[in-house]
Amino acid sequence: MLLGLFLLLGFVPWVKAQVNFSSPIVVSLQPSNALNIQQVNELTTDLESKWAGIYEDYFQEDFSSLGLTTKEIGEKLASLQQQTGQKAAIFWINPQEKGVSICLLTGDRPPVGVKVLNTAEQNLLATVQMFSLQVSDPRNQNYRATGKKLYDWLIAPMADELKAHGIDTLIFCVGPKLRSLPFAALYDGEQFLAEKYAITRIPGFNLTEWGPTDLSQAEILAMGSSEFSDAEPLPGVALEIANITPQPWPGVAILNQQFTVKNLQAARQQQPFALVHLATHAEFNTGSPADSYIQFVNSRLNLKEIRNLQWQDPPVDLLVLSACTTALGNPQAELGFVGLALQSGVKSALGSLWRVSDLGTMALMSEFYWQLKANSFKAKALQEAQIKMINGEIALQGGELQVSRGAIAVEDDFLTVGNPELSHPYYWASFSLIGNPF
Repeated sequence: MLLGLFLLLGFVPWVKAQVNFSSPIVVSLQPSNALNIQQVNELTTDLESKWAGIYEDYFQEDFSSLGLTTKEIGEKLASLQQQTGQKAAIFWINPQEKGVSICLLTGDRPPVGVKVLNTAEQNLLATVQMFSLQVSDPRNQNYRATGKKLYDWLIAPMADELKAHGIDTLIFCVGPKLRSLPFAALYDGEQFLAEKYAITRIPGFNLTEWGPTDLSQAEILAMGSSEFSDAEPLPGVALEIANITPQPWPGVAILNQQFTVKNLQAARQQQPFALVHLATHAEFNTGSPADSYIQFVNSRLNLKEIRNLQWQDPPVDLLVLSACTTALGNPQAELGFVGLALQSGVKSALGSLWRVSDLGTMALMSEFYWQLKANSFKAKALQEAQIKMINGEIALQGGELQVSRGAIAVEDDFLTVGNPELSHPYYWASFSLIGNPF
């Protein structure tokens, strides 16, 4: 009966191993599809090395890498769990010609792995593309079935393992054309993935700066512009920033004609802001890093140049780009998006996979910063904001946007859609955390 259920759901069954790091792997069903501990260690080590090289080639930079083995990564993860009280797990997912290899590391156990054989790379990536198109269209209501298929392929094989270890945070390190997958909107038949887990994506564990940061006393540099000489306007920027600082976050706001790279650098020299929020266009495009950029009022800062801002000294803990657009499924654009924190030198970055409406952006951002102030863990704050949008707790009522902090008066410029359904993934699944979730 169990085998029939697995086949009906469309993925190959496997059995997890409940062992210590020194114990042998034991499997009893379809052992050829379950990876033994040596295979998992070799695969994760190979992927970490391979993908680090890909990011270095893309950015033409020699990034500092931790160089940890899979066992050492597990020990580091367990230490982070003790420090934060959050139970994080790492997913390595690698699409291949005959299927997809999935490895999971929970920190307190050896890694487990499985090869899902019934999803050829072409079929998987076509489904990813369809799903991305569905959730990025607020008029589309067919996303649940596609999200369920992807959940069954990518998450369900490890669902029991996640539940057994009380995992609450997922760290995705994935291969080409999966790096821009809106994981938050994957659907298990009852809940979106964001309702069950806080989520982040990383270029590689060894390429990510780990360790929690205390943001309780942090201040924010919030910048942006409503008008640009060579880009479409963003009429919601002033209201977006007004709902970030001075409440709930103390800081400095710089708007419109003052929104320049020079002024950003000057502000950072005067005060080491741990949080930087840029309400502006950001494009992650095909081609080299020089083809992707952040828009300032009078210039564009491309992804190659962003390293010159030296955001690692003094360190920026979180960079937020609230109006991003990414060429979904394009391998080069994905490297730019997922490599944003790595290239810019920040610990974590928050951006959007597709351009969300001004109203949706303001709703998510206002709630995210409110939640961040309440619990300080970035992935958890994003999850809480997304859950409130999914549940309809953030909604437009009588010309006011209802959020946790109260009602925000909304101008007519925001109401391009009569009564937007903010629970649709279009409004919340686009926003993705990159890098350290803590």
